[in-house]
Amino acid sequence: MDSASLFTIPQLMLERLDVGWTFLLLLTRYTVFMMLVPGLGGGMNGITVRYPAAVVLALASLNPAQAVAVPVDMWLLAAQLVSEVLLGNIVALIPLTIVAGAQTAGHLASGTMGLNAAQLIDPTTSAALPDLARIYSDLSIIVFLLVGGHYLVISELAGLEQTIRPGSFVLSASGLETLISQSARIFQIGCLIAAPVIVALLLTNFVMGLISKAVPTINIFIISFPLTIGIGLMISMIALPEVVHFMGQEFTRLEGVLDQALH
Repeated sequence: MDSASLFTIPQLMLERLDVGWTFLLLLTRYTVFMMLVPGLGGGMNGITVRYPAAVVLALASLNPAQAVAVPVDMWLLAAQLVSEVLLGNIVALIPLTIVAGAQTAGHLASGTMGLNAAQLIDPTTSAALPDLARIYSDLSIIVFLLVGGHYLVISELAGLEQTIRPGSFVLSASGLETLISQSARIFQIGCLIAAPVIVALLLTNFVMGLISKAVPTINIFIISFPLTIGIGLMISMIALPEVVHFMGQEFTRLEGVLDQALH
C-alpha cells in the first residue's frame, strides 16, 4: 500500500465495517507478536514503541480490496480473533525458543560452576536469572537483530511471500509438529552451548578427585570452588565466538522453520 492510500484508511473504516474489522484482526496479530518477539517484546519501557508500531504495521498490511466481512455468528467472530492471536504467537515464539535455549545454556553452565546463587533480574521477563544466562540471552537477542531476524519474522507475519488472509489461519498437523520439534531444540541448543564448560569442569573435578586421593591433607573444597568458577568463566569466554556463530546459524534457518509452521 502506498503512502497516499494510508490517509484514506480512517474514512474507509468509518464507511465500511469490513475494513474496520480487518484492521482489528491485523492489529490483534501484530500486538500479540510485539509482546513476545525477542528484542522488541517484553519489558515495560518498550510499550510506547511496540503498540504504535503494531498500529503502523496493521495499517501498512491492510488492503481494503481484500477486506474480511464481519461475521454474523459470534462464535465465528471469536474464532477469527483466536486465529490472529495464534498466528502472532507462533511467529514470535519460534525465534524466542532460540533465546530460551541460550538461557538454558547459561543455567546449565552456571549450575556446573556453582554460580546459581548469583542472579540478576531480567527486565524482559522480570525473573531472576544467573549472570551467565542473562549474558547468553542478551547476546542471542543481539545476534537475532544483527542477522535481520526481526525483518524476516515481520515479513512472514505480514504475508509478503504468501498472503495470510486475516482470520483464516489454521494450525496444521505439520505446523504443530514443527512447533513441538522447535520446543525440543531449546534443550538441544542449551546443551550444545554449555557443552564446553560442562566437559571442562567435569575434567577439572576428575583431576581434583585424583589430587584429593594423592594428597589427603589438601582441603579440596576450598581449592576447587574458585578453580571451577575461574575455569568455567575462562572457557565461556574462549567459546564465545563459536557460540555467536552457532546462534547466527540457528537464526538463519528461521525462514524454513516458519514456512513449515505456517503453511
